[in-house]
Amino acid sequence: MKKYLITLTLLAFSLFMPARARADAVDVLVNTLKTSKNYKVRVTAAMLLSSHKGKSKAFSALLNALNNDKNPTVRGTAALSLGKLGNTAAIPYLKKKAAKEKSYVRKMAKEALKLLQQRCPSVNFSGKKIYLRVGPMGVNGFSSGSTAIKASLRSMLTDEAEKISYVTPHWDKCKIPKKRDLRKKKLTGFMVDGTLIISQSGSEVSCNLKIFITTFPGKAIKMMTSGGAALTGNLDVGTVKSCMEAVVPVVFRGVKSYLARNM
Repeated sequence: MKKYLITLTLLAFSLFMPARARADAVDVLVNTLKTSKNYKVRVTAAMLLSSHKGKSKAFSALLNALNNDKNPTVRGTAALSLGKLGNTAAIPYLKKKAAKEKSYVRKMAKEALKLLQQRCPSVNFSGKKIYLRVGPMGVNGFSSGSTAIKASLRSMLTDEAEKISYVTPHWDKCKIPKKRDLRKKKLTGFMVDGTLIISQSGSEVSCNLKIFITTFPGKAIKMMTSGGAALTGNLDVGTVKSCMEAVVPVVFRGVKSYLARNM
């Protein structure tokens, strides 16, 4: 009992630390959320992580808890904290929980979606000819950090799509458009999806990205492309993200070429 009270005191105290100390506190909270055997301590960690907006570690830890923690109270708290963080990359994960999870988790996921949808900007469709949906993506070879890597990969692909003047990867209110919605806007729909394969040989970490384009909706495969990169480092989230930063723009050139031919 004393250990539990001390842990809660330390977690709460992290809110009032100076900036540098709070950066260290994020690591403490992340580790607590991941490793504590007491679900109440994990709930507290999940709650406190909601105050660390803009911190990728906080976002990744909460996504992991949402998807993998065995306790529904922890999962529900993680869901609401993701909404408070304000990162719209959590929306597809929260939608799954809002549709399929147990009552408390489902309720918190819906509350989180309300918070995030308020942050979804209106989309200017002027000059846009293609709607490109970024799919869920898959990750092989790095199970411990797959949730964070998927979110980062989807974000990188979205950033690449935003660079193309005639393409929008977004829809109003973060909605997933239906066929009639695309028809009203006179847009052609496509989806990009695929798998990131991660491997390690000695001190070298490799990432091979295989992606394909399908019609959307409909999902008829239209083209496939791939590419890889490697760098020296430990097999951790930071190294894999650096590897993705090298390979995503290269592989996306094939996507851009296909879209240009099919405007």
